[in-house]
Amino acid sequence: MQLLNSLRSYVANHNFNNSYIQTLNEYLKIVPTPLGMQIDPYRVYQTVGDVDHQIQLLNSLLPSETVVVGRNTEVENTQIQTVSLKSISKNFWRNI
Repeated sequence: MQLLNSLRSYVANHNFNNSYIQTLNEYLKIVPTPLGMQIDPYRVYQTVGDVDHQIQLLNSLLPSETVVVGRNTEVENTQIQTVSLKSISKNFWRNI
């Protein structure tokens, strides 16, 4: 999410400099995106809405945290959870 938030600020300011391209490359290494072999980095995220949509979709893939009301005496086991991107539908990349 941090990379997408950085990309969002670049897109909002129409600042498509080398830092934007580096950040975009880092993000695309983590979240493989079907953009083909020749990528025009200035067209991947053209609007803030495109980036917000990507953030919203990534958030929807993460499991929601359970809210416990009352006294909880159990110790929570914090584990990093991985989401497989292989099963994601094509709608995930509809704005790209």
